[in-house]
Amino acid sequence: MDESELHDLIERAFAALAAEDYVRALAIGDQLVAEVPDRAVVRAIRAQALLGADAAEESYAEARRAVELDPQDEHAYRLLAMAAWRAGRLAIAQESFQRAIERFGKHPALLSDYAWFMATERGPKLAEAAAHAAIEADAASSTAWAALGLAQFRLHHRAEAEASLRRALELNPNDIYAQSAMVTLLQDQREDSKAEALAGLLAEHAGADDLVTAVRDEAKRRRIGRMLVERKVDLDASPRPPRIAAWAWVLAVAVLIALLCSFFGPRYWPIVLAIAAVLVVVLYKLLD
Repeated sequence: MDESELHDLIERAFAALAAEDYVRALAIGDQLVAEVPDRAVVRAIRAQALLGADAAEESYAEARRAVELDPQDEHAYRLLAMAAWRAGRLAIAQESFQRAIERFGKHPALLSDYAWFMATERGPKLAEAAAHAAIEADAASSTAWAALGLAQFRLHHRAEAEASLRRALELNPNDIYAQSAMVTLLQDQREDSKAEALAGLLAEHAGADDLVTAVRDEAKRRRIGRMLVERKVDLDASPRPPRIAAWAWVLAVAVLIALLCSFFGPRYWPIVLAIAAVLVVVLYKLLD
């Protein structure tokens, strides 16, 4: 395969990645690897396709190979950081982000990804600083504003967090990072219907299943809680024994009085009736 054919395949692979057709991009990447296994761009294509297909470990291995082949490839470094993050290798992800920033400068997209990583995986103070740096590099980055909003939320600055997240969604209503952070804020504000609606938009994205399920489960739990409160149902109260119908107790007392009267005779009827009256009062109090 000559260079023009390779170039054409690479362009087709990038087009598939742009269209989020990761299966097609991976198939083209496999063709390219068979022809030129030692080109960083080819390994980066496969790493990005595997990451999109939710194969984080394989993506991480390909991104590492891409970085080894071309240490000056910024895109490969970003893929390495993202793949390590998705694979749960958080220390390697943070180190990769920081090395990329040191090596390639403060590129806006790189800083935004790093800010979001810090906001979700590291301390909120450090995340807030990273988000401000990303916004300084690109004030129109919705991801940078989303990272700032999430960091502010974790610092319990609710009003500032809401303003930042609204700004993120104004810049890009489809930013999944901004959407997920806003879902967290809405749920904290007990805006369950809005949180569920927004979470529904995330359902089609890979890796969002746990968040969507958690939001829906929490909203359901709160709805049930409100219904119980409205119906004045106390789940902690001890169960009361079933009450016997009032007529059954009246009948029992009447039979008892009749038996006592027949046993003691008319002389003792007033005493029997007094005892029966006391018994009725005691039973009423016990059964109330």
